[in-house]
Amino acid sequence: MPSESDVSEMLKEIGLDTVDSLYSGIPGKLRKQQLDLDHHISEYELIKRAESIAGENRWNNYINFLGCGSYDRIVPASVDHIISRSEFITSYTPYQPEVSQGMLQSLFEYQSTICDLTEMDVTNSSMYDGVTGIAEAVRMAHRVNGKSKVLVPETLYDSRLAVIESYMEGLPSKIEKYRINRETGYIDLEDLASRVDNNTSCILVENPNGMGVLDPNVTKVQEIKKGALMISFTDPISLGAVKPPGSYGVDISIMEGQSLGIHQNFGGPFLGIMSFRKEYVRKSPGRIIGQTQDHNGKRAFVMTLQTREQHIRREKATSNICSNQALMALASLSYLSIIGSGGLRKLALVTINNSIKLKKALSAVSTKAVPVSGTLFSDVPVHVRKPNDLADSLRKNMIQGGVPLSLLSRELSGEFPDTFFFSVTEKTGQSDIDKFAKAIEVVL
Repeated sequence: MPSESDVSEMLKEIGLDTVDSLYSGIPGKLRKQQLDLDHHISEYELIKRAESIAGENRWNNYINFLGCGSYDRIVPASVDHIISRSEFITSYTPYQPEVSQGMLQSLFEYQSTICDLTEMDVTNSSMYDGVTGIAEAVRMAHRVNGKSKVLVPETLYDSRLAVIESYMEGLPSKIEKYRINRETGYIDLEDLASRVDNNTSCILVENPNGMGVLDPNVTKVQEIKKGALMISFTDPISLGAVKPPGSYGVDISIMEGQSLGIHQNFGGPFLGIMSFRKEYVRKSPGRIIGQTQDHNGKRAFVMTLQTREQHIRREKATSNICSNQALMALASLSYLSIIGSGGLRKLALVTINNSIKLKKALSAVSTKAVPVSGTLFSDVPVHVRKPNDLADSLRKNMIQGGVPLSLLSRELSGEFPDTFFFSVTEKTGQSDIDKFAKAIEVVL
């Protein structure tokens, strides 16, 4: 602890008379306020108190039907074990290849695995989350072709659209929505084609889309996109059963990686997964890890591409991504390696099958319960006749869920009023579906 003379000397050096002067910016009444803190307790007492508070959580043992972007999936214990190892547990990119070969290799393997999954040429390492990944992709498309019109589906959530608008601030861009078919939930290809012109920079497609529908029409967009880039936003688990974006002309693929071995954790962290065609590498944001040889001819890993302005000339920078979710990228790599391609296919099919079971159970109560006819993946939209009674019925039956469409899209909720989303995963059992159908019967 510094002596009084040391303190006086430090204060003199920075031009202050007293220690209190350091806090002059804080209002006096707050500086005089005494904090009402409990007397110190032992570590054991602290743990017991924390357990007591946690025990008051009323959502314990509730059936989880929440989704719409964050999903309650099974995370193998080995994933948590791997990412908890001391040599891995950081979100930052390793800038010193000579001491970070293990982390660099894991990120290289992550990039390779995601390219296999999406059938895209290149994957970067990595983005903050799926939504900011979409916004980065839109900016990237503008860098590629310099065009200004951005076409997005009307199923795109308002919050996601707001992020894109924020990222596009300052650029000569115009965002325009194209329609979906009200019966199937698929892209209205005629409406989309009518909006594509010579100034269209990119077309965003979702699969599954914001209505939860697996959309076969995404494979037909390449026929009408003209000179525009095609950006896809995909649930990575669905790729166990549906065509990968690289197979139907996608130029930039974005995914939210939370489903790949990352717990919900009350809302984060997430993982943005970005892949693209190799000709766009120099226009991409983020970092790319490459494999090379050291001076002894042995295999080594390095950061091949860095596009942050702290690393290259500011005018050439394409992003300012700092904490790049490297640990979450490692989690997704571990997850995909553990379950394998066969396991991913099983997960996708079980999820689709559970959505079909849920749709059947609801349709047995009301034929108009599910407002779209297309095949659903995780998120199932449900039209509720008595929305004011929904929360009470779910709570009485210990069920979490019911994300209102009005919270996600004000525009679509006008056409699909009193619609709520309930989501299924491989965790959802038949007994859960039966209990849910019975609980919601009174409001359908």
